[in-house]
Amino acid sequence: MSQEVFRYRVGFLGCPSDPSVLWNDENVCRLKELGFNTLQLNIAWGARPADEPLNLEDVVEFPEETRRIYSQPVPLRSEQTPEAFARRQKDLRDRIVVSRRNGMRTIFHFGAPYNAHCRYGDAPPNCLMDGKTPERNAALVQTFAEAYPGVDDLWLYTYDQDAWLCDEFGPCPRCAGIPLHERVTEFVNLLARTWKRVRPEGRLWWEPWELSAGQVLRCIELLDPKCVGLALHSNIAEVMATQPVDRWLKVSCRLAKKAGVPVIVEHFLGSPTEEVEPYRHISYPLVTLRALREIARLGVEGIKEYYGLVPTREDPNLRVTGLFFHNPQIGDRESLEQLAEPYGQAADKMVEFWRLTSEAMELFPWYTSWYIREVGKCNPCHSMSAAFIRGQQCHTPSWESTRAAIFMKTDSRQPDSWLLEDVQLQCEMAAETLKKAIALGKTIRVPDTLSEDFNQTLTDLDGWRKRTLSYAYHLRETNLARMMRMHSEKGQEIPEKMLSEMRAILQADLENQDGAEPCRKALELLEKDLAEFLRTYFVVPEPATDPHSLGPFTLTSR
Repeated sequence: MSQEVFRYRVGFLGCPSDPSVLWNDENVCRLKELGFNTLQLNIAWGARPADEPLNLEDVVEFPEETRRIYSQPVPLRSEQTPEAFARRQKDLRDRIVVSRRNGMRTIFHFGAPYNAHCRYGDAPPNCLMDGKTPERNAALVQTFAEAYPGVDDLWLYTYDQDAWLCDEFGPCPRCAGIPLHERVTEFVNLLARTWKRVRPEGRLWWEPWELSAGQVLRCIELLDPKCVGLALHSNIAEVMATQPVDRWLKVSCRLAKKAGVPVIVEHFLGSPTEEVEPYRHISYPLVTLRALREIARLGVEGIKEYYGLVPTREDPNLRVTGLFFHNPQIGDRESLEQLAEPYGQAADKMVEFWRLTSEAMELFPWYTSWYIREVGKCNPCHSMSAAFIRGQQCHTPSWESTRAAIFMKTDSRQPDSWLLEDVQLQCEMAAETLKKAIALGKTIRVPDTLSEDFNQTLTDLDGWRKRTLSYAYHLRETNLARMMRMHSEKGQEIPEKMLSEMRAILQADLENQDGAEPCRKALELLEKDLAEFLRTYFVVPEPATDPHSLGPFTLTSR
């Protein structure tokens, strides 16, 4: 690996779970010192934290005459008061100023064509083939360039980020039978060429998010390499800390290099991530370092933070990113020792602590389902019906095809017992490692300046472990109950080993749930009436059961 990696090293301040990070010289310089040289100017997250701009329409307005020609048929989802619009404009201009003042390249991230995400299904009002939408968006790009001359590059999503596209196999009469890769690349090239005319040194980076692998690979040869760059997630399914650089990304990067199209890969470079949201202090620096190495081996032009950075606090993941930027040859041991230097006499224990937290991150089965993400939103008091694993999120080309190459579950059918056991065992191993890390962490006395962040790290790890155990217990209870019912239905005596294990797991589950009533009642009924227990608990419910009764991120509960 060469001593210098990544021409573009893209970060941004704040994240969806903490959008309050100030855009000032101090924070921009912190990122610059770490090695970042480009800043995305907006958080650009679908939930629109703090009314951050997500679409061009959120920060630009057409002149009245142009507005009559290019009316927007879809109501905007940003706050629509004049004061909010002026605030978004001012924030963007202020961020441009502080970025340029500190020598940072700038990127604005947006989705187009704007269709309020998937609100209109697979035949949205702003259709690429309607004779108006492409020209309207090109005019928006032109207007944006005139309003914000300090923006160097654009970062475009055509699905998600409140964008959406028609389905070739769906109800749109204009798009029926026209392959998506043909329609979308014409649109991307149009916007990129428009930007290139007004920013000769700039580029539009397109994220073919939600397209299937085949569609992405076909698109590459149709892009204009003079003005388009590819922005690619670190695998076909989702940015995942432990799963960078799958087959799709390798092939995409090879084809892009052959076509002369530059590539920037998106990954998690700090501790706050969508996977552990809303936790912001879980550190696993070896995982981050190993991912950086794998991405760098692709020979791509850049890397970009996916979720957001909070440089105002101690973040070992972010600091190890900086170590790698400055020294791509750095080894695991050397990186941990350098990270631990500010901890003084606690340095040796911190090295071991980060080894354990990194191992726990790699043991946890993030690839089970998209809904195992945002793990901090899981309710540890799971349902008392049979555990299942929630799968698919929405109807897109990628969800209906290639994402199954990464996620074990992309449907919501009741899984086989072996799949339940697979996830259970991995959760148990992750929880055991987290227990070791937390126990070690409680013996570490860090310097006062680092104690607040470190104590929060232990709190976040404990919350993650509680949720990991909740999954493991629910999955094992379900399989045990199924086996016990099989014995009962055959008129066989239920082995005492199964009964003892069910008692022990329910007791551990009860303690993990801090004495929650449903679990307590189940344990009582197990002792009182075994047959009624098996009729009542961990039974696959009727399809009419609310699939999100405890929230979508309580993975195993209906």
